Amino acid sequence: IALALQQRDLKRALAYSSVENLGLIAIGLGLAAWGSARGNAALALFGLLGALLHIWNHAAMKGLLFLAAGAAVHAAGTRDLERLGGLLRRMPFTGACFVAGAVAISGLPPLNGFNSEWLLYRGLFGAALDASGVARVAASLASALLALVGGLAAACTVRLLGIAFLGEPRDRGADAAHEGG
Repeated sequence: IALALQQRDLKRALAYSSVENLGLIAIGLGLAAWGSARGNAALALFGLLGALLHIWNHAAMKGLLFLAAGAAVHAAGTRDLERLGGLLRRMPFTGACFVAGAVAISGLPPLNGFNSEWLLYRGLFGAALDASGVARVAASLASALLALVGGLAAACTVRLLGIAFLGEPRDRGADAAHEGG
């Protein structure tokens, strides 16, 4: 997600954030395996449900974001964030879709990204309480890392939304953008 924060290309930034979401899915699968190995059915269930729900959610959220980004790129004629701007005024439906996808993928309530991430948090908290020693520290650090990554993901989507959709157009293509048919 740190690489997504540095991108000027709208679609490339979204692609980098997919790697972050694959990491969340891997955390869920790891929790499921850990819970299964320890005989902790609740931990295994939270991990597996969190991972599976996040797979579904990521497909929906990222699909929405890529469709909105594609519409914006088509309308403005560029993927360069520095040449976009003001698209929300010219493309309100596309902008609203991007906002919905951004809120969901940031894991903010009440949208679907929050639900799958909450299951992962619940699993990590349960793992920390169930374990001792190094395993407890690892689960606690993983919870903190998940919170940090969630904050960076929110910052990334706010950055993309702010630069591409808010403000004033910085290019003739963005100034002439309009909703697709």
